[in-house]
Amino acid sequence: MSTRNTVLHALHDVGLAAWFGGSLFGLAGLNAAAEEAGDRRTADRVSSIGWAKWSPVNFLAIGAHVVGGAGLLAENRKRALAQKGHTGTVNAKLALTVAAIAASGYTRLVGKKVEDAVIHQASGVSSSTTSPVPSGTAKQGGDTGPGEAVREADKSVGQTVSQVAESLPADVASANRQLHALQYAIPVLTGAIVVLSSQASEQQRPGDQVRGIARRAGNAVSSIASAAAA
Repeated sequence: MSTRNTVLHALHDVGLAAWFGGSLFGLAGLNAAAEEAGDRRTADRVSSIGWAKWSPVNFLAIGAHVVGGAGLLAENRKRALAQKGHTGTVNAKLALTVAAIAASGYTRLVGKKVEDAVIHQASGVSSSTTSPVPSGTAKQGGDTGPGEAVREADKSVGQTVSQVAESLPADVASANRQLHALQYAIPVLTGAIVVLSSQASEQQRPGDQVRGIARRAGNAVSSIASAAAA
């Protein structure tokens, strides 16, 4: 590579680290801690609140990873096509990334269905956020600070996700089972992306690049020779 791409690498790596680390912690830490609550409903409520709070951060992490990855792919497109071995790594990373994004999106929808059932139906809780609804509190002078704006934005997004989640055919019990299965799938998929990212970094060594390009050229010459002989 002739130029530095520090910002793109940082977006790619930090976004992936947060995506993988957050999903792994949620599975091994948050869910396990919620189980200590005792009854099933309380455990689901605690777990759902934690995942709902993490969701906006996870969205930003995925976005950062995608932007960084797309930028790096654009910068390295010639090598991705010319270097045998690296092409396969890039294609595998793309496939896993698409699968992980799809799994993360569907997990949020299923999680929202469970969240609405175990949290938002409780009294004193809004229908689209996990924050208690203040009662008897009037806004004075129409003053709405940044915190209020963030809460309103979260409420709007939450309502939209809830509407989509309500259209899912599964009942809450089935949604809960799907949710636990998906929460295992995401760290597996993102962990595999981490491994392939390490492999892609190794393939940037000058020796690997030369050998890969030479093998690609050799295969092309062999194909042309075979076609000519036929």
